[in-house]
Amino acid sequence: KILVYRNLFKKVFLVNEKQTQVKLQLFERALQCLGEPTDLAEVECVVANLIYRGYVKGYISHQKAVLVVSKKDPFPTAAVMK
Repeated sequence: KILVYRNLFKKVFLVNEKQTQVKLQLFERALQCLGEPTDLAEVECVVANLIYRGYVKGYISHQKAVLVVSKKDPFPTAAVMK
């Protein structure tokens, strides 16, 4: 399930024209479109787990409700291959 979240968030990142700052609200909307009842706190928790496990390179700005991803390889494929 965590890899599905990673791939969905990667798609949101790509649709957002690869901006290094992605609003968490966009991830929330993407999950809601799939029928997942979520709120911003739950999205933040999922993103934090993705960062912790190495599936996403970046950090969360809680104050701005934004995921700031690395400019170089923000969604490393090597982490998925483990």
